[in-house]
Amino acid sequence: MTSQKRRKLAVTAALLSASALLISGCSSGAGGGADGPITQFYHQYGEDGVQDAVNRWADDYKDAKIDLQWVEGDYAQRVNALLASGRGVDLFEYNAINVEAARQGQYADMTDIVEPVKDDILPIALKPVTIDGKYYGIPMITDAQLFVYRPSMFKEAGVEVPKTWDELVEAAKKLTNADHKGLFLGNDGGAGILAANLPPAAPGGIINDENTKVSLDSPQLADALTSAHDLYDSGSLLMGAPTDWWDPTSFIAGDVAISWQGLWAIPALKKALGDDVGAFAVPALEGGQPIVGVSQWNEMVAGKSGKIEKAKEIAKKQWIDDTDWQIEFSTKYGFHIPPLKSAREQAKSLGDGIAKDIVDLTTEYGWTGGPYYTPAMSTALTDAVNRIVVEGADAKSELAAAQTTMQGMLDALQ
Repeated sequence: MTSQKRRKLAVTAALLSASALLISGCSSGAGGGADGPITQFYHQYGEDGVQDAVNRWADDYKDAKIDLQWVEGDYAQRVNALLASGRGVDLFEYNAINVEAARQGQYADMTDIVEPVKDDILPIALKPVTIDGKYYGIPMITDAQLFVYRPSMFKEAGVEVPKTWDELVEAAKKLTNADHKGLFLGNDGGAGILAANLPPAAPGGIINDENTKVSLDSPQLADALTSAHDLYDSGSLLMGAPTDWWDPTSFIAGDVAISWQGLWAIPALKKALGDDVGAFAVPALEGGQPIVGVSQWNEMVAGKSGKIEKAKEIAKKQWIDDTDWQIEFSTKYGFHIPPLKSAREQAKSLGDGIAKDIVDLTTEYGWTGGPYYTPAMSTALTDAVNRIVVEGADAKSELAAAQTTMQGMLDALQ
């Protein structure tokens, strides 16, 4: 799987497939027996060197034998099937967890490990692993998604870094000329990105902190999405690029002045553009807050494993105690934020320039929906936003309908 495809997988939250079917070819002995090896699952990474590094770490760990499993294809389906069956996996990485699966005991409670260090973990990084006040995983790597821009193009056009949504829309129009477009929100015109990141910047966000109420009825959000439709029709958006937003090729080529992008692209951007790249968060809508979109992977223990305590010891060693490993994994194979403060502070490549700016923005404005914001809710909202932005549907009525649908889904989780 290419690096770009893997990253798309991480930001779409498509990994919550709830399959309970056993996948043929799974070893019936893996993860079975109290005295056997710890079976640890990884999805197929695109970055060179990561598999060798993980193999080395497992070989160096002397307190237990680790049987590593690298899964190509539908990682979520494979892991979900094993979790439901109660055999075949002890320790695994995951980028999205399911509330009902946690309540059914498919994930081990890791609160005893996480609680003592929670104040040292990137604040937003705990939300994806928290269900009913318990922690079901240790954050491994955090990815930030936000706007990157070309300061030279801003200077040439006399444009300042936008501080409001209206300023961003106007900047996109002013930055558009015969040589480049103003803004790249993806080849779909931005509906997916806007659905995931504009509602959290509005008053009330998407779901309240208690995970009991969906709030999409702010006039500010309706107005912003209506203006996004005008932007879609303005000719200021880059669409039909050779690669989509997560690949920085079009931005590096100068095809666009502002692009939605992830932290993972920063090394390539710095190498190609030097200091001619900056970053800013999704501007707050009136009464709301700025947003930096966050996705991440977490280390988790199978709740039906016969070796829960030993698996938890390995997870703790790898993702809490071993700072050098966390820095290596985050910055040598790809480019991510280590969730633990000690690792972030010692990661030299994250300590200056635009990388530090993004880490600081993520620390202050990071947002993710968490496990209560399910893929089905995300789909309902994305479909509504697509009708608004692309088709010009009435924003207030579309958001009201989406809110009703999503509230019903959220109520089912209470």
